Amino acid sequence: MSYPPPSDPDWMYVLDHVLPRLGMWTGRETYERAVCFVEGFDLARGSRVNSLLNEWARSRYGETSIGWPWVLLRLSLGTPRDTLDGRDLGDLTPEEDAAAVAMLRQALNEVVAAR
Repeated sequence: MSYPPPSDPDWMYVLDHVLPRLGMWTGRETYERAVCFVEGFDLARGSRVNSLLNEWARSRYGETSIGWPWVLLRLSLGTPRDTLDGRDLGDLTPEEDAAAVAMLRQALNEVVAAR
């Protein structure tokens, strides 16, 4: 199933102002908090970004039963498909958090820009 891209300019605000200064919005710049922010913002706005992120992740990772947050984490760390099974999003080093947040920014940018 293909979902229409978001047309809400608020997502551009998230990309341009929130994610670059994530700590101002979430208290700490962690991947786990970034994921919570994106999922909550998507739910509040009534968007389809979560579905679009799942499509984005599946197109780069292949079919899987895990959601986009774990796929993006795996892609950002460059680890094999089975390495992160059961891994908590909050148990990351600062370097892993930074890499995962950067991957989330890239994915969101591509999803939002695909209008």
